[in-house]
Amino acid sequence: MGKDLQKVKRIAFICNGNSCLKKGAEETTVQLRAAITALDLHDSTHTIRTRCTGQCEHGPVVFIHPDGIWYKEMLPELTAHLAKSHLLENTPVSEAVFFQDETADH
Repeated sequence: MGKDLQKVKRIAFICNGNSCLKKGAEETTVQLRAAITALDLHDSTHTIRTRCTGQCEHGPVVFIHPDGIWYKEMLPELTAHLAKSHLLENTPVSEAVFFQDETADH
């Protein structure tokens, strides 16, 4: 059964393009999804595994919509901090941000 999209407030796009996969994006995906579930954010946060986002040098890359925030070098061990800080407490992990759309809805 699909997710109730009415409840979704954020979408985390996790790059699983070749460059990011070589840097650990598969495990980043697994760990971020586990952290979201552990924090009971599963209903409000949807995750999508993407192909290449064109930001290979920053990989593994995670993009949070609608906040307009791009995270770089999001290794598996950093995902719990990302989930708790940004997705739960609404505080972006500034040291990992490589681009922030100032016009985004955040």
